[in-house]
Amino acid sequence: MSAERTVKRAAPDASSARAPSPASATLPPHPKLITDITVEHGPVDLLGRFFLLADTAVRERGVSLSFGSYEDLLRVNEKNRSSWGIMTSMYDYRCCPHGLAPERAFCLFGRDAGGEVVATPAARFYDLGARSMQEIGDCMLLHHDEPQRTKQPQESIEVTAPAAKSIKGKLLINGAVWYHPAYRKRQLSMIIPRVARAYAYTRWKIDRSMGLMMEGPTAGGVIDSLGYPHREWGLQIRNAQNGSPRCCLAWMDAGELLADLRGFLAGLTTQVYVGVDHRRAQNQG
Repeated sequence: MSAERTVKRAAPDASSARAPSPASATLPPHPKLITDITVEHGPVDLLGRFFLLADTAVRERGVSLSFGSYEDLLRVNEKNRSSWGIMTSMYDYRCCPHGLAPERAFCLFGRDAGGEVVATPAARFYDLGARSMQEIGDCMLLHHDEPQRTKQPQESIEVTAPAAKSIKGKLLINGAVWYHPAYRKRQLSMIIPRVARAYAYTRWKIDRSMGLMMEGPTAGGVIDSLGYPHREWGLQIRNAQNGSPRCCLAWMDAGELLADLRGFLAGLTTQVYVGVDHRRAQNQG
């Protein structure tokens, strides 16, 4: 995908600005590769350049990114239990077949040179409308399509973060993030989550992007690499299929998302071209 091609095929028309909610609209399928993403909403130059350079950056780190299914995501989770705990019901298609339909969700797979999955992020779109995140969360609809049918016998969820009362509209929640231990010091956690939320923005024109960060990654500093300017505790899950984690809400609004991409892209451009110059020097030597 060239930047010029992205601009040409992504040029908005009058109808795209008034696109109906994904809950009722028929959206195109997700592309296979991030270099095939069509910029539907947002600044074409910024997003087009970001996807191209992000693809280059992850390949420099030995990984290729492509879209996949939630059935495959569950299989990857079950295969890698030694380094990845049981996945939350929010990204388990058995609990959320409606919520994880392609028009409302996606997952990305980072694969090594042999085709093995070594990185995963997933994302879900919630059109909350006038209802707050706290209201949806407390009745367990963030984590289950039909809580009474699929929740664990004693499962409960309580959203205590004060900001959750005012979070409404089009919300993206990112999660199911895992990196193979051999790939955890390659800065992928700085790049891949930004790809996910940039794609969500251009597909659904979200109002906010959010991560629900458990205490371990939050204390370990992973949250600092994600660029979220707002953080607030918390969301308490009890007796779920993945235990009883306490989560921190970390989020940004759409304007902050684009500003973060601009800042990150400047640094990413430097890293990519330094890497290219370094390889040229080695080849010439």
